[in-house]
Amino acid sequence: MFFDNIKHNLIIILCILLMINGCNDENSKLIIENNYKAEKTNKTFFNKNNLKKEILGNRITEKNNTKLKEENNNIIFEFRNERLLQGRNITNNIKEEKTRLALSAVQKMFKKNLSSSDNEINLKNNDKISTFDRYNFEKSKSINYQNIIVFLPLTGKYSNFGNKIRKSLDLSILNFGNNEIKLIYFDTGKIIDQGLIASLFNELRPKFIIGPFTREVLIKIKPFAKKDNIPILTFSNDIAMVENNVWSLGFSPEEQIQSVISCAIMHGYSKFGIIAPDNLYGKIISREAIDLISINEKNSYSSLFLSNENLNNKTNLYSTLRRYLQYSETEETHTKFETILIGGKKEFILEIAPLLAFFNVDSKFVKILGTETFNSKEIKNEPSLEKSWFPLILSKKNEQFKFLWKAVWGGTNDYFSNAGFDAGIIGINYINNLQKNLLYFNNIEGPVTGLIIDRNSYVKKPIQVMQIEDLGKLTKIKKCSKSKD
Repeated sequence: MFFDNIKHNLIIILCILLMINGCNDENSKLIIENNYKAEKTNKTFFNKNNLKKEILGNRITEKNNTKLKEENNNIIFEFRNERLLQGRNITNNIKEEKTRLALSAVQKMFKKNLSSSDNEINLKNNDKISTFDRYNFEKSKSINYQNIIVFLPLTGKYSNFGNKIRKSLDLSILNFGNNEIKLIYFDTGKIIDQGLIASLFNELRPKFIIGPFTREVLIKIKPFAKKDNIPILTFSNDIAMVENNVWSLGFSPEEQIQSVISCAIMHGYSKFGIIAPDNLYGKIISREAIDLISINEKNSYSSLFLSNENLNNKTNLYSTLRRYLQYSETEETHTKFETILIGGKKEFILEIAPLLAFFNVDSKFVKILGTETFNSKEIKNEPSLEKSWFPLILSKKNEQFKFLWKAVWGGTNDYFSNAGFDAGIIGINYINNLQKNLLYFNNIEGPVTGLIIDRNSYVKKPIQVMQIEDLGKLTKIKKCSKSKD
């Protein structure tokens, strides 16, 4: 038992103290009761008898956040809308609520072996393996774990995304996992090589892979997973990497352009302008847009690619845009294009959009189209981009999951946190149905996002085209939704 060996588990004790102190500003102690509420007491928290009687001896029943059903060995995830959306039975004491959730999570972590330490994995160069220190538990050699390896950038330039996905996976495994399923986290923010990955697969023999976040790491992982038909749910948005055992949860440039261009065509626009950076990304989105526009021979288009040199030379940039737009000082409104697609990074968009307005391209009359990059505060508040359209993935149960996320982690959730939670649930369900192998992926739906995974490695995402209104508000464009109602 954990508390019988308390002298040898100082690290775990310190973790518990840190979590409790973080949730409670006062010095009073907290005890979990059967009714799942945190109450204050003056008793010493680490009294062995009190802990056994008042904490470990009590069974916590979760009724407020989620409920779990098991049918045909599958996990079905549901939210209580009354509880989450209408706020019924929600305590007014936020500290008490957070404390209850934190302590509940700690108790669940004691019951589960969520990840292995570097020494347990016993790999060469294991200093490159990154796992959660707070999840390091003794590994029972008698248990044959069903391992899920999670490849995420926990350090480096993409660490914000990686750590947010990690938190969502924590929620899924803590709430819906079992003692035989184990998550093992691998930090792709560090330098990795094929030999290290080979050792990882040989030692752990994973049943399921979640991640990675980038195409570069996915290229290194794919051969080992493909050899044993191990499913991969990757967050990379490169759909060219998709195979019969690889599904992409990322929002690819092709999917974004398909959504917004198709929406514009459906609403009767036929004369298209395309302004994109002169790089690989610009070529990809331009080619995708042209393919869709060219389906109808009555449609027309004209493309303009701008390099960094073009952007830095302002005089040249002004004259280039003037010629491209066929600007005339005698005309009060623009007539060449009915709609203009602007692709690229946020800085590129904010450089070009005001110049279009200067050359009489009024976004209230000429429809400006964009990618999900438009979903930033700076772009949504840019006057020259008011009424522009861009695609978003709108998770089916985002509002319900938002409540759970804020209560446990604080802050706000996003598509990656939602998709991470779904990936965890899908991975658990897959392991519970191992006998089906890849045949399991027969229109599997993510409980939070609503995305649908099929056997052909296609992921249908709940995409909605949005319009930017005054003060950065967003509204949905009718008939431009791609989701399961």
